[in-house]
Amino acid sequence: MSRAGPRIRHAYVRTGMRNRGVGGKLLAHLLGQADGKILVSTWKAAGWAVTFYRKHGFQLVSDEEKNRLLKTHWNITERQIETSVVLVHEKSA
Repeated sequence: MSRAGPRIRHAYVRTGMRNRGVGGKLLAHLLGQADGKILVSTWKAAGWAVTFYRKHGFQLVSDEEKNRLLKTHWNITERQIETSVVLVHEKSA
């Protein structure tokens, strides 16, 4: 199993503060601190979250790759794997 770098789990913006650029600024800061590939997993049903990450340069991976990544980098149940998606951001050098 590969060793993952630093992780952030469950970072959210309060509902009342959404659509004001706070999440985008937070994500831009985090992306600025990271090198290489950044992975995000969220619920498939959380369309708003998937849209947010795609707007900020993340791309959905295939189901096969999603399953591999979730089993490698996360410790979650098979049910969670079935109901999740993984998005990737490749940081340019």
